[in-house]
Amino acid sequence: MNKEIWQKKLNRLSEILETKWFHIMLIIVGIVFIMLGAFHTTVWFDEAYTIGLIRHNYSDIIRIDSGDVHPVLYYLILKTVTLIFGESILVCRLFSVLAGALMGVIGYTHIRKDFGAKVGVAFSFLTLFLPFMPLYAIEIRMYTWVMLFATLAGIYAYRICKNSKVINWVLFAIFSLCAAHTHYYGLVTVGIINAMLFFYIIFSKKLYTEQEKSKKSYLIRFGITAIVQIMGYVPWLYILLRQVKLVNSYYWIEFSFGESILAPLGAQFYGRLSYVFTFVFAVIMYAYLIYQIVHAKKQKQNLGVIWACLLVHFIVFISMLIVSILIKPIMYFRYMLVTTGFFILPFAICIAKFNQTKCQKIITAIIVLIILGVSIYNNAEVVINNYNSINGQEVKYIEDNYEEGDIIVYKDYFKGIDIGIHLPEYNWYYYYIDPNHDASGFETFCPPLKVTFDEDFFDDYKGKIIIVDNDGLELYNELLEKYELKELKKSRFPTTYKDRTYNIIVVEK
Repeated sequence: MNKEIWQKKLNRLSEILETKWFHIMLIIVGIVFIMLGAFHTTVWFDEAYTIGLIRHNYSDIIRIDSGDVHPVLYYLILKTVTLIFGESILVCRLFSVLAGALMGVIGYTHIRKDFGAKVGVAFSFLTLFLPFMPLYAIEIRMYTWVMLFATLAGIYAYRICKNSKVINWVLFAIFSLCAAHTHYYGLVTVGIINAMLFFYIIFSKKLYTEQEKSKKSYLIRFGITAIVQIMGYVPWLYILLRQVKLVNSYYWIEFSFGESILAPLGAQFYGRLSYVFTFVFAVIMYAYLIYQIVHAKKQKQNLGVIWACLLVHFIVFISMLIVSILIKPIMYFRYMLVTTGFFILPFAICIAKFNQTKCQKIITAIIVLIILGVSIYNNAEVVINNYNSINGQEVKYIEDNYEEGDIIVYKDYFKGIDIGIHLPEYNWYYYYIDPNHDASGFETFCPPLKVTFDEDFFDDYKGKIIIVDNDGLELYNELLEKYELKELKKSRFPTTYKDRTYNIIVVEK
């Protein structure tokens, strides 16, 4: 009797989990969850770069970004958003949150419709509650948007295989182009999706037995879509080739086993957790996926979608790894967030569908509880670090000590930009000794930033100087050797957001 009552309760719980109201409630809770750490104003260099770039007009954004290593679509859309809602750090952060939220909504609007209620709920749950989302959904960068566009491109490629309606082809082309113009990993991802779709059209017999369309009809529509995508990318192709040369001559990524192989494989499990914790969590999740796939195979479940998704994810990973080994290191863990939708869907299917045995159900319940526990702990770390009162003290310190006519100078480009982006009206100088006097790399922040190439820049200056320096006090010591400086104040400001430290010295010359 007790067993029957327990089974009835489980069945009732299963029914509740499948309802639309529960799915909608889960998404709302998930969106609030990933937004918890978004309401702060501290930024790190990459976010400062985004803010500095969108302060320019559209044509300058395209021109300046062509000298960087990313496509321009994200910046253009964000520029438009700030023109409508105002240029603020909060608006920029919430723009990233929007894409993260839409990833969760896809579970309801697309995955639920295509794969069933349980898979849709599991997809939304994993998307919003795995550790990566509360961290990257609030960064003023393009990663949530490229994962959204790539996921939608994959969904419409799948729908094309189920129904060759014109609208599916149109949306597939649109989202493919959006992904390609948002990040170059997005370009690689949709290129792989297009190739897989082409081979499926060529070699699949099932495709034509289930539909009335002929192979010729499919090939014609694929050809038209491919041409549209190519033509839509051609205007950026020249800039892409220029940026490839830039990467070949200089790029900041270095190759290592941990950073280039292990970390990218655990990108969706990474948050504010330690690398060891992330690695263990990733191993548990991979082991669960393999366990479920093995059981599903024994039970003769259809694994086609799972294999296709994992194929996209691992082809992107392996191809970028090969490039990193043979040509130039371009593999970095957060870039693998582009395939998040493809990586999560197999887990969602395993959680929702492949639980026939009692043992499978127990293991799945344990995995879900582990995910919830890790997510709550991780997001608590995110919130604590983002809202720590020591963050932003470096900006306030300069505000309190700056007077009209003072100059603020730095040699550590990253440290200075982090603060300078908050105070663009101040008199900022980047002390950059370059014989070529090339300031093109700093145009994102100019104006208001002024770049000085002159070692004797301070010779004729009299007055107060605020120096933003690194822990080695490199610039301060250099100026101290050349000039008679009276030290007025010296303070060190560690921050918990991105764990950065700023040394600020106020001197009189």
